[in-house]
Amino acid sequence: SALRAACRRLGVSHALISNPVDVGYLTGFLGGDSFLIVGPGKPTIVSDGRYREELEPFAPIAKVVMRDGSMTEAVARVLADLHEAGRLDGLALQGDHFSLTDDAALRAACKAKRVPVRSFVPTTGLVLNLRRVKDETEIRLIRDAVRLQEGALLAALEYLHPGMTELEFCAELEYQMKTRGADGPAFGTIIASGANGSHPHYRPAPVKIRGNETLLIDWGARRAGYNGDMTRTFALGRWPRPMREVYGIVLEAHEAAAAAIKPGVTGAELDSIARKVITDAGYGEQFAHGLGHGLGMDVHESPRLGKFSQREALEAGHVVTIEPGIYLPGVGGVRIEDDYAVTARGRKNLSSLPRDIEWAT
Repeated sequence: SALRAACRRLGVSHALISNPVDVGYLTGFLGGDSFLIVGPGKPTIVSDGRYREELEPFAPIAKVVMRDGSMTEAVARVLADLHEAGRLDGLALQGDHFSLTDDAALRAACKAKRVPVRSFVPTTGLVLNLRRVKDETEIRLIRDAVRLQEGALLAALEYLHPGMTELEFCAELEYQMKTRGADGPAFGTIIASGANGSHPHYRPAPVKIRGNETLLIDWGARRAGYNGDMTRTFALGRWPRPMREVYGIVLEAHEAAAAAIKPGVTGAELDSIARKVITDAGYGEQFAHGLGHGLGMDVHESPRLGKFSQREALEAGHVVTIEPGIYLPGVGGVRIEDDYAVTARGRKNLSSLPRDIEWAT
């Protein structure tokens, strides 16, 4: 209903949804490699024979068309039928996902079938804007993913020991997530030991984890299409100087920003709260990324929390991460990240693992 209303505001009757995440959001079908055509009446899923059996349960909510050639040819045939029936009056395209090559191929196929393409409208954020505000079911799914990944980390920590490699611990953590029901990791798991922790988006390597060093773990589980995203930083033994001090600063920044979450506050305002704590402690230049981001079917989605997010005000139903960090080249990094649902009166932390340094030691 919301997508149809968006189409009416654009002056078109139908929308072509090419982003598989958006197809999953609108229909519940998470198989991928399928397009969705939405307009008045029953929508149409265009897919191929690999998903024939998987799509059978979706027959009550959508017409399913199996293509035997290219996707654009199949979509053009559906649009031609709509045009012939007098039901097609303009088409919204996902310009932020539909490639220039796909666009040209679809227009050519439609012209060949005498489907008018002059009223094709490229759009940005057509479905993503609908996905920003989560309902209770979506928030529960994100919370379920978070609880799953928390249990997986606690189990994996039982196997953690000096001499284990980053890749070995990564494999153990992802194994624990999958055995608990995760569809898979939400993103490339980050296991960064010692000085490697100064790389915010580090990729684990066959590097041995050593005692008396920090270990930064950024991990997430995907469950039923929705994602969790958390970070904890540990020390296996003594905290290296100055990492114990840094940990306390990052924790203070996290808690100050989290306490300010409520409807109406902007991403820039939250970022400035955390950044002030870190800057006042003398580490402003070592906090080189934004405070956080929206979380849902994509790990990174709207709204953004950063110094350039002056116009992105939080609303009840948003789910966001809070993840300040300090990164010291040659020494290591500390990041502490939890996932928060924005409520009518403030926020609810969907994460439950401790954040204090005693637990992290």
